[in-house]
Formats: sequence, C-alpha cells, structure tokens
Amino acid sequence: MSRLSTYLLGPELLWFLFYLLVVLFIKFSGAPDKSLDDYCINLAYLVPFVAVPLTFALFWVPGVERNWLLLRVLIACLFGAHFVLDRGLKAHSEQGPGVGTAYIMGMMFTLVVMVAGGIFIKIKF
Repeated sequence: MSRLSTYLLGPELLWFLFYLLVVLFIKFSGAPDKSLDDYCINLAYLVPFVAVPLTFALFWVPGVERNWLLLRVLIACLFGAHFVLDRGLKAHSEQGPGVGTAYIMGMMFTLVVMVAGGIFIKIKF
C-alpha cells in the first residue's frame, strides 16, 4: 500500500461516508415528511451506538496508519457526530424541542461511547 493510501483510510473518510449516506437518504426521500421523522430521531441512537464503534473498529483494519489514530478517531467522532446529527435532524418535519433534545442526547451518548472506546483501545493496544 502506498503511503498516501494509509492516511486516507481513516476515521475522517468513514465519517464522510456516514454523512454522505444521511444526505443521500434525505435527498431521495423527498421533502420533510412524517414518515422520515422516526428515522431522524433514531439517529440519536444510531450515531453513538453504531457509527462510533465502527470508527473504533479501524484499529483492527490492516493497512490503517496507527500513529495518532486514537486522537484522529476521537476528533472525527466528535465532529462527525455533530454534522451527521445536525444534518439528519434538520430533515425532521416539525422542528420543536424534541429535535433539540434528540441532538443533545445523541451527542451525550457519543461522548460516553467515545470515552469507553478510548479506554478500551488504550487497554487493548
């Protein structure tokens, strides 16, 4: 593998793909619709409990540059979760207090999973 490809395979690319997946899903589903509301609120659970552990799974992928990987994962998770939750929750048909609460809840769960994942990675590697 070339030196550039080892740096391209990282958490930033993974979170860009998560963001792109959310944007494409919203685009193809049309205007804000009530049927999309459950998906938008479920992002508060999907991002911290699916996307963040998948980002920490990069430690087991061969060919990924491990120098500074934990710091890159933590920063990418923090910013990536913000952008994915923000974009996904903007598609909610009724922008009320429940949407803001889902964002805060999703970010808090993300922080908790990031701390647990960081501790696990430090112990394991």
